[in-house]
Amino acid sequence: MESPSSPRNINPLHQLYGSRRTLRWIIFLAVAALVTLYITGQSYNTVTPTSTSRPFKSSTKAKYISPAQLMERPISKDLQTIPRLFHQSWTSTDLPDKFEEWSDSCRKAHGNWEWVLWTDEDNENLVQRHFPYLLQTYQSLPGAILKADLARNLYMYMFGGVYADLDVECLRPTDELFKEFNVTTVSHAKPRPVSTHDMQKSGRKAFFGRMGTDTSFENSIPNAWMASTPGHPFFLLVVESVVRGLLDGSSAGKSPEAVTGPVKLFDMINEYSAPESIYAGENLDKHVAKNPTAKQFTPRRGLGHSIEVLPFRYIFPYSWHRDGEAFREVCWATQKTFDAERCKLLLATDHWPSYAITYWSHTWAGEGHDESNVQQLENE
Repeated sequence: MESPSSPRNINPLHQLYGSRRTLRWIIFLAVAALVTLYITGQSYNTVTPTSTSRPFKSSTKAKYISPAQLMERPISKDLQTIPRLFHQSWTSTDLPDKFEEWSDSCRKAHGNWEWVLWTDEDNENLVQRHFPYLLQTYQSLPGAILKADLARNLYMYMFGGVYADLDVECLRPTDELFKEFNVTTVSHAKPRPVSTHDMQKSGRKAFFGRMGTDTSFENSIPNAWMASTPGHPFFLLVVESVVRGLLDGSSAGKSPEAVTGPVKLFDMINEYSAPESIYAGENLDKHVAKNPTAKQFTPRRGLGHSIEVLPFRYIFPYSWHRDGEAFREVCWATQKTFDAERCKLLLATDHWPSYAITYWSHTWAGEGHDESNVQQLENE
């Protein structure tokens, strides 16, 4: 279910500008910038804008915990809070320079969280340990990106927390965002006691972000960022759909985005959220109960579940689609003119405010990496 402020429920222009006052503010900012450039005679590429990122209250960083250590912990029984786990993934633990910088921003924004970096090997170990029935299908996926796409659903189901691609810069703590939906974050290492009073509050929740203002665009709910309480049954629904598509051949010839990526996510969220969805309420719990992994979670009878698709300004203020074309030269990491600080200034990320921004590095290609795009992520 989307929040009342979701792009599905408000005028796109209102969503983009918030109000007439905000529109006047943006126009004033643009005119002021042009006047400044004219007076100083500086070129577009040489002006250094003031950073728009909100200063973090602490210089501490999220503590690193290995996937192996995480998998040794007991399965969480608190299904209504988001554990302070920040998941990211890459082929190995050797990250390109910019990925290192952006992941560092997320660790600093979540200083009292734990940071987990999953590698290809870790992902397969996760499947072997908690999803053994899925192993053969997982290994047969034609390409590393399909495996990485599928694995992030497994992180969310088994552990909960936040997942973000490595080209995501965190601009402020997401704890503040979750509070808006009456969801608290808790230590995964030291979980709180589960109380009946708290269980009545919010149920199981998963969060995704909208990119852009075109809600019919099949890539408009990227899987580059997601958050959830542990054991949310929606993620098993995604896994089930992926497996079914591979077994019955319906995914043959489709793009990775449609098989395991954002298009698949878009379709499943729409199916889940449909007014007459067969997965409403306890129906979904009954549906996934036959899944061996679901037996590790025992939600009490009547415990609800829901999905929030957040307005674009929260998580994906920059869109690589046509509605972000005006900012492409500055905001897209693959461009030689890419400038993260200027991008945040132009998109007014501090004004909305935005909790994160993705620079869309597009490092995956075919069955491996686009080495040209990966190289652009290295500092000169």
